Amino acid sequence: MVNPLGLFWGVMNVQYEFRYDIDNSIALRTNFVGYDIGSFSNSAFGIGASYRWYNKTKPVVGFWYGPSADILFWSAKDKVKISPTTYKSSFLGIGGDAGYKWDFNHFGVEIFGGLRYYFGDIAGLSFGGASLIAGLNLGYIW
Repeated sequence: MVNPLGLFWGVMNVQYEFRYDIDNSIALRTNFVGYDIGSFSNSAFGIGASYRWYNKTKPVVGFWYGPSADILFWSAKDKVKISPTTYKSSFLGIGGDAGYKWDFNHFGVEIFGGLRYYFGDIAGLSFGGASLIAGLNLGYIW
């Protein structure tokens, strides 16, 4: 599934979810980030996963909730300096998500939200702490 709303904020997520057992699934994702903050041009690549509990007998459809984690490999380039400096770091995000997924003849629509607490720092950027997430995933369900 793909989160097209993230593109408005310079974020692209691609996710693959598979049934783990009768009540649960595991979602694996890749994250891409690219946007400016002040004088810094930022880009990142990351991976993440979540374990989901469903309240219905058919996993991957309906209301779900569960823990989630991401790791981002971040690069920030200072655009203002005569000799631009690039800072690199990695961030670990741990938290939880909840959402609801509909199945329209194998076309999935999912809304979700959650909270992450990120650990890490990077020179020149004040980054880390709590962050709200939200999105809309669209994709194929089989």
